[in-house]
Parts: sequence; structure tokens; C-alpha cells
Amino acid sequence: MQNKPSPRSAQAGRRLRWARVAVAAVVLTVLTLFFLDFAGFIPSQAVWLAKLQLIPSILAGAFGVFAALVVLTLILGRVYCSVVCPLGVFQDVLAFFGRFFKSFAAKPRKIRREYRWIPNPLKCRAGFLVLAVATLPLGLPLFALLEPYGIFGRIAASVLKPIYVLGNNALEAIVKTIDQDNYTFYYVDPRPETWGAFAVGVVSFAILLVFAGRYGRLYCNSVCPVGTILGALSKFSFLKIRLDAEKCVGCGLCAKACKSSCVDVENRRVDASRCVVCFDCLTVCRMNALSFAANRRGQVAPNAVDAPKTAAKSDARPLDALLSPRESERVRREIAAFDRSKRDFIALGVAATTIGVARSVFGADKAPVADLVKLPESLDSATSSAPESAETSELDKPADYGQTPFKREHPIAPPGAVSFERFNKRCVGCHLCVAKCPQKVLKPATFEYGLRGFMQPRVVFSLEHFCNFDCVVCGEVCPAGAILPLKIEEKHLTQMGRVVFIKENCVVYARNENCGACSEHCPTQAVKMVPYGDPEVGLTIPETNVDLCVGCGACESICPALPYLAIYIDGNPAQLQAKPVPKEEVQEVELNDFGF
Repeated sequence: MQNKPSPRSAQAGRRLRWARVAVAAVVLTVLTLFFLDFAGFIPSQAVWLAKLQLIPSILAGAFGVFAALVVLTLILGRVYCSVVCPLGVFQDVLAFFGRFFKSFAAKPRKIRREYRWIPNPLKCRAGFLVLAVATLPLGLPLFALLEPYGIFGRIAASVLKPIYVLGNNALEAIVKTIDQDNYTFYYVDPRPETWGAFAVGVVSFAILLVFAGRYGRLYCNSVCPVGTILGALSKFSFLKIRLDAEKCVGCGLCAKACKSSCVDVENRRVDASRCVVCFDCLTVCRMNALSFAANRRGQVAPNAVDAPKTAAKSDARPLDALLSPRESERVRREIAAFDRSKRDFIALGVAATTIGVARSVFGADKAPVADLVKLPESLDSATSSAPESAETSELDKPADYGQTPFKREHPIAPPGAVSFERFNKRCVGCHLCVAKCPQKVLKPATFEYGLRGFMQPRVVFSLEHFCNFDCVVCGEVCPAGAILPLKIEEKHLTQMGRVVFIKENCVVYARNENCGACSEHCPTQAVKMVPYGDPEVGLTIPETNVDLCVGCGACESICPALPYLAIYIDGNPAQLQAKPVPKEEVQEVELNDFGF
């Protein structure tokens, strides 16, 4: 008695697939809007989705999250790559549109998905993983730009956000033409944070576009270190996509629908180490030969790489005996349209040479917040200059006064980074802190930290842009623990840099004019004005106290000296504890009457 095709598997596969698509769409949408700083709809609590990522959870010491992801993989396989990882879901979106436009342009039109089985590139996968880990002690940043969450973050912050801002500005222009008093939208500078970060984001996006549009999950299964690690675990997962060799007729539709290229129709097996549990294959199988289930006795093991060519192959029944004439002819046309070209790993060579360098990932244990503020009360004389003393008499000015350039000895790491060494080892360069910084003072670094710190955030002050004294957003959103979350009281004592005053550039010294803007904006009294020159003139000049400075950059951002600033912040390689702001004594005046 012949087995007739059953729609049960396809129906169950469609339900599973749509459930996966719904959850993945929510994750991708929320994370993308969170990176775009879409605060009107996405609350700050959405940061927990970023903290569910595998590598950031390890770096942050969130071993409960890491253990949960491992258990999830051992039960369901690589569902993390299919649902939780934003880069994986983003590749599915690119693959969908890439295959759609290709099929739309083809004459005659082909089916949307035309993937095929590719042998497991185990040596390539292991090679990228070993190379990325082996370069960590050398300070080479290969790991971070290969880490999927970091790649997605750089694309979202440097490529998608400028596009989103341009759309916002277009709406702002349209609304203003209708109603000048409507402030629903307001103009935002569409330029990327840095052009270097924009270039890295565009290159990453272009590579993914080619990979996903032509080869589906090739990046996940050939380059991605997270995919390699989870692939090794998924071989032992309890539930897998399993193929029943007795029911399979070898039509190949499942292989054509598999974006992971892990269905080997010829040998009747599914490579679970590369399967991302997307359930696409279940929706196209007409013979009920595929299922998402536990291993059953007598069923062909899906991971038996060394299995024979399959004895069931000779038992395969012809299509005409199992399908109606119309369905049989349709299947034959789809198989004939399948492109079986041999261009498997040409794009892989492009990945190895164009994906940039990253930074060191695995480092020291997580430092508690107490370590950040448990530091010397004052700076050593070898590392700190004495407070500037005010001039009491007019001196002969050099011919080039006001023309003294300055150079920072060290970049400025975000508050809570503790030290360059710790920060460089933990940051994956996702740029979430860059996107969420309300003052826009965090910018992606190129080589300011050295090669290891490529694309990691640093503090850059500009006109009226400085680190808000009460802001702790960057530490709250960092998923990898590279920036520790600080309380406002701890932020007030965290010295990420020290003030440096160049008297020759100061307006007071160069022009004999009063200024005092730096002192007025300093929140810690690290800069104050003292008498200068002839008392009758009444000039005052800045005097600095580095022990009180927290490196917020308020003084630097407001300094009017041109072409070179008279005051700036130099970063601390290890963040120190500043002295608390001295409290001013208030004298009480006793009034015997009403006071008038």
C-alpha cells in the first residue's frame, strides 16, 4: 500500500515558522528602534534584549543568561541564531528581499528561494574561531568585528540611523510648510557620528547584503564565531529538524528552501550544526518526510556525516506515483529551475579580506563599582600639575601668543570604563552607548586607543557638547559591562580626565578682556577665576584644581579662544576618584526687624 502525501507536516511547519517569524520580527524591530533612539515608542527597559546576546552576556559576567542560552540550544538547537540574534534575523530580511527581487527580475520567473546543499565548511568555521581567539593576547581586534551583535549595532548606528534621521527631516520640512508652529518633528543633524564608523558600517552592510541575498546564512555558518560555538552544541540538541528517509522522494524542495544550505537530499540527512531552526523546509515538504522532533528509534540520524549514501535511496518512489499530475509537473519545473552552480565560497574569500579588525574580547573578571571610586584621594605630583597661579603683573607676551596648539596624551573613555585595559577587553563596539548618549559626546574611535580599541566609543567634546554631570545613560545601556552602571553620586566623583589650562591661549591673557566662561560652566569648582594683572583693571584669569575635576568637558566645550582652545581635558588611562565639591559656608544673618 502506497503512502499518500499528507499536509500535516506542512501545516505544522507553517505554524512553527510563523511563530518564529513573529518573535524574531519583534526582537529585530525593538532593537533597531532602540538603536535609532526611537524614544517615543521604545522604552529604556528594552535594553534587556541587548543584554540577552551571547558574547555580551559573557563579558558582562551574566552567566545566568549564558547558561540559559546554552540550555535553550541543547533543547531546541540554534534557535538563538534564528530568533534572538538581531544580525541573524537581519540577514533573513536581506535574504527575503534579495531572493524576491532576483525572482521578480528573472524571465521566466523562478521560485524565490534557490539555495542548495553545501558541504559543511568545518575547517573554515574553526579557522575563523581559532584565529579570532588566538589574536586576543596580541591586541589585535579580530573578534569584535566578527561578533554578530557588534556588527548589527554598527550597521544600525552608522547606516540605518542617518537614513532614519533623513526621513525625520523630510517630515519636518513637510510639516513646517503646512504649519510653522507645529513642532511634532524637529530638524536633526543627519551626519554620522564619524565617517570612519560610517565606512565600517557600510562595508559590513554590503558584505551581509551579498552574503544573505545570494547565499542565505553563509556568514552565520562559515565566519561567525557565535554560530560556530552554538553549532557545536546544537549537534546534541534534543529537538532537531529530522528527515525520514523512507518518506523522502528526493525532490529537493527542502534543500532549495534551506537558507542554511544544510539539507543533504542525496544522503537524506540534515546537518544540525548549521540548521538555524527557521522551519522553512517544513513548509515545502509534500511527503511529510521532515519533522521537528526528538530522535526516534529506527530513524536516520540527521547528523551522521559519515553515513552511507543511503540504502533508502533505492526505495524512493517516483513522483508520478505519489503526486497528482499537476503537482508532479510543478515539482519537476521547480527542480529544473534550481540553479546548481558551483560558486560556493567565492564570497567567503571576500569576507576574510574585507571584514575589518576588532578588539580583544575575553579579559579580566568584572570589576565592581567600588573599584572605580576606591582610588587615591589626590593625584601624585608626578602625574598632576600644580594649580595654575594667577599673574599679578603684566608680562611681556610672546609674538605668537594665542597660537599654542595642544595634543591630548590620552583619549577619554566613558565614565565607568575603569581603565583603558579593562574597557578594551570588554567592549564589542556595538555603539549602543553612542546612539543613546543624550549629549552626543560619545564617538567611535579609530586608532585613538590603538588597534585593540578600533571602533570603541570615546568621549569627544565640541561646541556646547559635554558630558552631563548627572547623566549615567551609557553605563545603563552597555550590554557587555565595558561601561559599569554608576549611580549619580558615583558619577560625580568619577574622574575620566583632567583639566589642562594653556594660559597663552586664554582670552584674558591674549586680549586683556574678561571672560570666565569656563569657570561659570564647571560643575565642581575645578576651574575658578582669580585676580590677574593690574588690580585697577579688574581682570580675572582661570585657575585650575585637577583634584576636583571629573573631566566632564564643560569648560572645553564653552571656551571661546580661537584658533586653539585655552582649556581642555586630557584623558586618564585609569579613571580616578575626584575630591568632592567643597561646600560653601553660608552665614546666617539675624534680623531684629523686618530688614527695611
